[in-house]
Amino acid sequence: MTDKGIKGFVLRGLAAGAAGGAASALFLRFVTETQIGRALRFEDATGIGLPPGEPAEFSRSTQQWGGMLGAVIFGMVLGIVLGVTVAALHHRIAARNEFGRVARVAAAGFVAVVLIPSLKYPPNPPTVGDPDTITDRTTAYLLLLAGSIVVVFAAWVLWQRLSERGWDGAPRFLVAGGAFALMVVALFLVYPASPDRIAPPDSDATPALRVAADAPPEVLAAMLETAREVDDTAIRDPEDPGQPLDLEGVATEDLIGAPVAVNTTKLVANAYTTVVWHFRLESIGGLAIMWAAMAAVFGLLVDPVRVVGRARVPAVAEPAGGLT
Repeated sequence: MTDKGIKGFVLRGLAAGAAGGAASALFLRFVTETQIGRALRFEDATGIGLPPGEPAEFSRSTQQWGGMLGAVIFGMVLGIVLGVTVAALHHRIAARNEFGRVARVAAAGFVAVVLIPSLKYPPNPPTVGDPDTITDRTTAYLLLLAGSIVVVFAAWVLWQRLSERGWDGAPRFLVAGGAFALMVVALFLVYPASPDRIAPPDSDATPALRVAADAPPEVLAAMLETAREVDDTAIRDPEDPGQPLDLEGVATEDLIGAPVAVNTTKLVANAYTTVVWHFRLESIGGLAIMWAAMAAVFGLLVDPVRVVGRARVPAVAEPAGGLT
């Protein structure tokens, strides 16, 4: 393929990526943003009773518009990558037309860049994740992203080799698909789990509740045992109610009078687990929309249609080197 042809694919990929990013941005603004708002209410509830903190650097409106702009830019970058990939593998991808090639590459890209990494490290809304682990989480995600790209490419190469040797139908699918599944399982086993437990944030306000002085000893014992098992931070240090009590160094009678933080699940109407689940699904759905729209627009740009009478038929595809 000539440089002129590659440039044509890249420019069309850029335009298609912008369209896919715009579609994803609208989904983000009107669908995913609902879950982000609910997650932020959990975050706000943790500050009840505390002195006002520093105002946010950017307003929610600015954050929303910034997120939409970021989605468009991200789509444009993916569109360029899609265009370069289709151009580079053009002679190796069997399809009836250019759209078929684009659709195949886009589907593989979605699986490698979105689906596999999201199954191992699903996206989370605000309030999930310890800021101290963000470097570890980011590193693990990027390494898994690289590994998933390698796995998808290896599965495609195996499919091509089997096809060249005359394999078809179920045998080819079982061998190539089975190898792909095994490689994905290996990725999930090799890469570490997320270091952060998904739990509703507790209020860090000076707790208004205290363990009653007349609480039965068996209740105190059960309370302490359960708190140790689940690493509960609701029981606070009487000397510093903003900090959890060191549960390993206390006896049951030491709990009497200890402050107890209010869990935010009692302060916010929405169920925390539902917010996290919906956010994950909607985040993946928004990226699926981006890839689908990008592939569709790219296909229209490289496979224009011409009207003959009342019937719309695909135009004869130009040679790869002639696409500008």
